[in-house]
Amino acid sequence: MKNTQIPVIVIDDTPVKRRGVCEFVEETSFLELGGQCGDAQGAVTLVETLCQEHQENTTLAGWLVLSDLRLGSSNGVELGRTLLDIAPGLRVVIYTQDPSWTLAAEVFRHEYTRRGTPRNRRSGKSSGLHGYALFNNMEPAYLEYIASSVVFRKETYIDPEVLNYLLKRLRGQRLTPRQEECASLIARGLSNDDIALRMGFLNTKGGPNIGPVENLVSELYTFFSIEGAPSDPGRRVLLAHAYEAYAGLRQDPPLL
Repeated sequence: MKNTQIPVIVIDDTPVKRRGVCEFVEETSFLELGGQCGDAQGAVTLVETLCQEHQENTTLAGWLVLSDLRLGSSNGVELGRTLLDIAPGLRVVIYTQDPSWTLAAEVFRHEYTRRGTPRNRRSGKSSGLHGYALFNNMEPAYLEYIASSVVFRKETYIDPEVLNYLLKRLRGQRLTPRQEECASLIARGLSNDDIALRMGFLNTKGGPNIGPVENLVSELYTFFSIEGAPSDPGRRVLLAHAYEAYAGLRQDPPLL
């Protein structure tokens, strides 16, 4: 484990819950509390201030945000995207009480807008967030694992209970061998062009023919109940998580 201390910002409008999460952060071996607040506007102000105070790291790279989903009249997912617009180096994890596959799609979606308008002032697109945790599982070991995933390894995190909820919905349905091969390559981070070459889908010139791959990917989205715009890369992130759970490839440590 790296020795670098990860600064953490905790956002929760319920004082008791916020205090509990902050205490867990302070009990971990490599996390440190960098700030806390109880509402969306306070979070925006805090992050803007931190960017000004850290001139050597104005994007707040290496900082972790833990935010409750419900913040009064505000939405933690939308707030997370606003914070990434201000400080794109942040890693943002949303937590809530109940597992929801629909919410998972919102957390990782790159084009999410609450009122149909882009959130990111620079690119015109909104960023996907980095993790979906469950409040009931909060404890130091859980937070350490999440931080290691999203900050140190630059991965995305989704609580195993959310994925188990999806697997129960599948009720024993199975992928075809071709679908499973395609899904396994997606989970390894390969592009459609690379997958076409690996699976032997070639055009007359010997280059990748991605048409069959796109069909397989569409089938996978349907199988795992992943909706959204075809251009949204967040769907591919969710598909990778879903396939790893389906295939038993995830190695989430048991909670202590």
